[in-house]
Amino acid sequence: MTYFSYFKAECLVLFRRKQNLVNALLFFTLVIVLFPLGVDPSKAFLAPAAGGIIWCAAALSTVISLESMFKEDYADGSLEQLLVSGLSISWLVLLKVLVHWLGMIIPLLLLTPIFSEMLFLPDGVLGVLMTTLLLGTPGLFLIGSIGASLTVSLRQGALLMLLLILPFYFPIIIFSTSAIQAVASGLPYSGLLAIISAISLLALVMSPLMTPICLRASVR
Repeated sequence: MTYFSYFKAECLVLFRRKQNLVNALLFFTLVIVLFPLGVDPSKAFLAPAAGGIIWCAAALSTVISLESMFKEDYADGSLEQLLVSGLSISWLVLLKVLVHWLGMIIPLLLLTPIFSEMLFLPDGVLGVLMTTLLLGTPGLFLIGSIGASLTVSLRQGALLMLLLILPFYFPIIIFSTSAIQAVASGLPYSGLLAIISAISLLALVMSPLMTPICLRASVR
């Protein structure tokens, strides 16, 4: 097995087991659709909160999509085979995260303009919102992979995973919504985008180191 063949296999697996991805996107849609109905559908309320609503929905739907990232491999025994395959587990983890991220971010970016109109997102803010999603969601997935590897051997590990990784999601959400509010107010936001990128890069360094350790510990 090569890294390219593994990448192709992960793409096929994601397509065949697309129910988890569909559930995450459905959750993203329901949160955004139901929020105005349950709180306040007025433009005066939704316009300032639109970016935060979309980002919170994206973060929670990411947790749903990541909860089973390694569980299927653990259940059918392929995870143990990967650990002894001789290939770098760090690279395999990065490839798996890349596949899941692409599977999630592409439909997410397609849905965001529709929901931004529904939430009365201010004019000129959509581009920054999409940029924050592109820069911030890799960090969410990389951090989430660590939580998924810690709970891979637990039958009901979704809540524990949420408690473990959600505090690390807060900085990405805070700086992303701050960038959206800054551009809506006509303030500089490039520094906030740089911080979001730095967090994702830090996660890119930490995830390939921590996730294999957690996977080996969970398999034992």
